[in-house]
Amino acid sequence: MDLSIVIRLEEKIDQLLARKKDLEERCRQLIAENAVLLQEKEHVGLELDRILAKLEGLDQEVS
Repeated sequence: MDLSIVIRLEEKIDQLLARKKDLEERCRQLIAENAVLLQEKEHVGLELDRILAKLEGLDQEVS
């Protein structure tokens, strides 16, 4: 077997392993970012519910 083929294959494997590591790190970052965004979404939803409740209270006072 030609040694250059083995060397090229090893280089490609190293590249794939490095890419896999990068993708796993990016995945962890996205999971963390998603968790933050979900918390913000929940907070905004609660704030909107609070504001809507105030508006409904005002509407009942006027009626």
